[in-house]
Amino acid sequence: MSFRDLTVNDGLSQNSVVSIAQDSTGYMWFATQDGLNKYNGKEFINYNKQFEDVTRPSYSRLGKIYIDRDNNIWIVSNSGVLEKLNKSEDVFNKIDIVANVSTVFQSSNSQLLIGTYNSGLLKVTSSKDTIQVLDNRYNKLTINDFLEINPNEILVAASNHIFFIKGDTYSIVAEQSNINFSTLEKSSNGNIWAGSYGNGLFYKTNQSEGFKQFSGFSKNKLPIDLNVEDLLVDKNNRLWVATYGKGVYVINFLTQDIQHFKANKLDPYALHYNDVLCMYEDYTGTIWLGTDGSGLSYYDEHLTKFNVLTNNQTPRDVNVDVIRSIAINENDFWLGTSGKGLTKINLEQNIFETFTINNSEINSNRVMSLLFDEDKLWIGHQGAGLNLLKDNKFQNFKALENKTIWSILKDENGMLWLATRDDGLLLFDESKGIVKRFNSSNSGLTSNNIRIIAKGNFNEIWVGSEEQGLFRLNLNNDNITVINKIKDKVKSLYYDDNLLWLGTNGNGLKSYNPETKEQENFTITNGLSNNVIYGILPDNQGNLWLSSNKGITKFKKHKNGELLIDNYSNYDGLQALEFNTGAYFKDSNDNLYFGGLEGLNWFNPNQLSFNVISPKTIISKIEIFNEETDLIPERAFKHNQNTITFTFSGLHFSLPEGNHYKYRLINNDADWITSGNTNIAHYTNLPANDYEFQVLSSNYDGVWSKQPSSYKFSILKPWYATNTAKIIYGLLTLLTIFGIYQYFKFRWEVKTQLRLEHAETERLKKLDEFKTKLYTNISHEFRTPLTLISGPVDKQLERDDLLERDKKDLNLVKQNANRLLNLVNQMIDLSLVDSGQLVLKVSKGNLSVLLNQIVEAFQYKSKERSININANISKVNEAYFDKDIIEKVFSNLLTNAIKYSPENSTISFDATTQERALVVSIVNQYDKVARKDLSKLFQRFYQEDAAAEGIGVGLALVKELIVLSKGSIIANNIDDNKIQFTVTLPIHKAAFVSSEIIDQHEIELHQPIDSKLKGNAEHTILIVEDQSDVRNFIVSIFKNDYKIITAKNGEEGIEKTRKNLPDLIISDIMMPIKDGIELCNAIKHNEFTSHIPVILLTAKVGAENEIIGLKSGADAYITKPFNSKRLIVEVDRLIKSRQRLKELYSKAFTINPDLAITSTETEFLKKLQDVLDAHITDPEFKSERMSELLLMSRTQLHRKLKSVYGLSTSEFIRSQRLKLSLQLLKESDATISEVAYQIGFNSPSYYIKCFKETYNLTPSDYSKSL
Repeated sequence: MSFRDLTVNDGLSQNSVVSIAQDSTGYMWFATQDGLNKYNGKEFINYNKQFEDVTRPSYSRLGKIYIDRDNNIWIVSNSGVLEKLNKSEDVFNKIDIVANVSTVFQSSNSQLLIGTYNSGLLKVTSSKDTIQVLDNRYNKLTINDFLEINPNEILVAASNHIFFIKGDTYSIVAEQSNINFSTLEKSSNGNIWAGSYGNGLFYKTNQSEGFKQFSGFSKNKLPIDLNVEDLLVDKNNRLWVATYGKGVYVINFLTQDIQHFKANKLDPYALHYNDVLCMYEDYTGTIWLGTDGSGLSYYDEHLTKFNVLTNNQTPRDVNVDVIRSIAINENDFWLGTSGKGLTKINLEQNIFETFTINNSEINSNRVMSLLFDEDKLWIGHQGAGLNLLKDNKFQNFKALENKTIWSILKDENGMLWLATRDDGLLLFDESKGIVKRFNSSNSGLTSNNIRIIAKGNFNEIWVGSEEQGLFRLNLNNDNITVINKIKDKVKSLYYDDNLLWLGTNGNGLKSYNPETKEQENFTITNGLSNNVIYGILPDNQGNLWLSSNKGITKFKKHKNGELLIDNYSNYDGLQALEFNTGAYFKDSNDNLYFGGLEGLNWFNPNQLSFNVISPKTIISKIEIFNEETDLIPERAFKHNQNTITFTFSGLHFSLPEGNHYKYRLINNDADWITSGNTNIAHYTNLPANDYEFQVLSSNYDGVWSKQPSSYKFSILKPWYATNTAKIIYGLLTLLTIFGIYQYFKFRWEVKTQLRLEHAETERLKKLDEFKTKLYTNISHEFRTPLTLISGPVDKQLERDDLLERDKKDLNLVKQNANRLLNLVNQMIDLSLVDSGQLVLKVSKGNLSVLLNQIVEAFQYKSKERSININANISKVNEAYFDKDIIEKVFSNLLTNAIKYSPENSTISFDATTQERALVVSIVNQYDKVARKDLSKLFQRFYQEDAAAEGIGVGLALVKELIVLSKGSIIANNIDDNKIQFTVTLPIHKAAFVSSEIIDQHEIELHQPIDSKLKGNAEHTILIVEDQSDVRNFIVSIFKNDYKIITAKNGEEGIEKTRKNLPDLIISDIMMPIKDGIELCNAIKHNEFTSHIPVILLTAKVGAENEIIGLKSGADAYITKPFNSKRLIVEVDRLIKSRQRLKELYSKAFTINPDLAITSTETEFLKKLQDVLDAHITDPEFKSERMSELLLMSRTQLHRKLKSVYGLSTSEFIRSQRLKLSLQLLKESDATISEVAYQIGFNSPSYYIKCFKETYNLTPSDYSKSL
């Protein structure tokens, strides 16, 4: 018998199992010291209940689990507490009517009996009370077990007694003062068996009056001092006796045999513990044994198909692993191993012996082939030849030394055919040695590595090679032919009934018919477990048994071509999955032997039994979207509860891994779905319908349950698919049709109305376009006469003899002409806004600088009327705005503020940022607009009354521009004499659409606008500006391309000009200490600095102010707020102009006062020419003398000439002398040396060198070229 086990490693709560039961569904229940376990073959469900486990020589106190005829589950937990399972809540409820319970039993008439510890026997009445069954003499006994021998006839095992109860009466069957009866059982012949604590087994026949002690049979004895914990009569009428400390005895009354099973650590299939507390036979015939420390052992007579022998079952010095050859002689097993010698085993006599090179004269430890020949054993080795073992002596054959013998075959003449690795096929005689040789050099063999040989029909031998396939040897003529159709690596051969079967290495099983030459191939695609076939053995029923790398396969091909293939794995008791080449044998009793990596398997195919009991199949769990829900019959699920998972189990417990399943969902699956050992079915997105889930299971021998377990349920339709919803849909359809009719009718009416309105709109639009065009044309037409008026007036105002009275009149004309021109410009802007032609051009820039420039531009105008502008502008370095609109908006507002403010008043200009917006407040004194008229200020040409002066279009334009910029403007009175305009404008990028934003690279103020305008970092610019914001802004424009020097006023600017002599000066006009005009005069009237270009920036607008600036010598005049691009262009233009002039001077080597830019510069050049004319020929005329004559320091002269000519003083003198020499060489006959001395050179050679460096030829060459 082979036992398997279940322990805590498999999920059991604890390893001391005190009681076992099975409910009507098929679940197994195991009570342990620590926990009650419900088992479905796949998993355990544990209940937190503790059970007593006390065992002594004369008594035991063990917890119990009992399932009555109504499938109620009772337990006796710690301290004899009786509890019953509440199935609806899945909890155990305590039964308080009785205490100190030892056992529970329900009779066939549903009478519930309760045994107690030291309180006798109780029965439960219909009123749920308990009454004592025994009289006062016996109501202190301990009740251990019940046995119903006939309906309503019950035997009770108690301390020192066995009672017989029938109805309400009882009698004593056995009474022994020193014997405690523990358990009762009944065999099929009617005999009653009683176990005891420490006094063995007792029995009573139908004819005997009392119980007698059972000591066994005449040949097989049973100890009489056994501590019997439980008895069980199995389906084969064998009596199982569970003992504490001595394992299990199995008594077969038919054969009068007693088997004793005890724990054996060397045998994995032995009983796992000797303390057996309880036993149970489930409905499949599996015997369960609960042990006191090793969990559960169980026995299924059909489970282990194969006998097994491994190293765990042999002495330590005996090896049965890595088997390569097998020979059987009666009860002796001869096993050849790969590297561990030759082993002999006799299980009947318990003989185990291994022959190795260390303890015997065997040739080697690698035994590849064995053949038993009467009383002799032939032994083929790997690389060590052949041995003959006879009378325990090993004989060696010198002719075969060092040869590898894979296979040995005996022919009819008693000679041996040897298949070798390197020498082909040999015919060997014990006395003669090698008789014949067949190899690749003398026969039809194409390989000398012969793996296997087998007898065929008549005089032929089949030869399988390791590399070159199959051959046939004809013994009549010793001719070997190649079977060209078989080129596989051959591992095994079997010939029967004119059909040769071949086991291949990698190509499965093949059959070959020598007559028809037909072959057939069978692989894993046909059902084999593996394509490497190590061994082929037949049984007596026409089956072939194959060993492979994945177990053993039973193979049969019927005449109709149908294949019968059964694969067996290590679950069936194999030594391991992998077997070995050459390790297979069939003995005379039809036993088949296969050897593998871990040991030996053998069996008789005629004696194999199969478990024909199909498992009960249960559906254990249902999940909706992976959340478990109750298994309520015929449950209706919502339409969105349509993803369902079923978990099921086949309650066949001896090999759960071998249980297979198939299932279907009626109204969804067309056929059964086979899922193998997977016990989960998953369905997603089931449509609304009625369903029935059905599942079948099979046991490990493929016996399927006949009746499926099923679960009916339905998926409801969503509310929108119910009949009520469909009626509503019908009504809605009718209403929709009616609505569509009404809609098209209404649409026709609306389209008609829209067509009329569109026509009217188009008419008004064309009228508005005509008005705007006319408005624009008239405005443009006004500009021409206004220009013609302004021109003559300006000309008259320039007359020196103009009378003051006429001058005043002309200024009035000019003032109103300018006002009218400004009004015309505003009207043009309004027309652009009205027509939608004016679009935002938003760019990122320094807004605070622009606002400062705008305010500064109005400071001059405001001072003319003694009005002070008090500006408070927060820093807004990075903002998004339209520069043109900002200028127009705040210029108009400041113009109005100055215009309508009284003299000697103050205008407040405050600019701050709030929540990513610019908020500007302009406050000035003005008391002529009432609060109620504030909203009308933004109307075009608004007048407070007929006599009042009109506002014009300025504020209307301001409002339109602000609205265009997504901002707002409000006007309100402060006190009684002030008016405030508050402008709010967004200045963040998100406030504008992408089409309104100019490319960032084009509008970054600190970047040069055009790469062509980039300056040279060698050039220096002096920036003179009293306002730090404007000064820093100008610096940011030029700092990347020029060296920058700054000054805060005109006096500081003059000083830094003389000190640094910059290449260009940018200066404001209105500055403290000295203004820009004074600075420009000082620069331009100084010989040392007169060549430096000056750009004036000013807020003084008008041609008169521009003329004043230009008269001061300024090279350019730019009004504020200035355009940075224009300023960059002007700077680049002036610096390049000076650069070209310098290049012209340096190339011509001439001094031309006419090329001078200023009169001071002209005077300097004339003085320079006079000094050169008088002293150029003097050899002592050098830079020191030249600076003295020009009344300048050497440094000043050097920097002046460097700025004007690009030459130092010495280089300038030398260039003038060379220029003079050209004239002398051309006009005189003097020699080159004479010319050198005449022009002031001390050395002719130095003159020639300088001449060549300057003109790229010598003076003589120059003279020749004339």
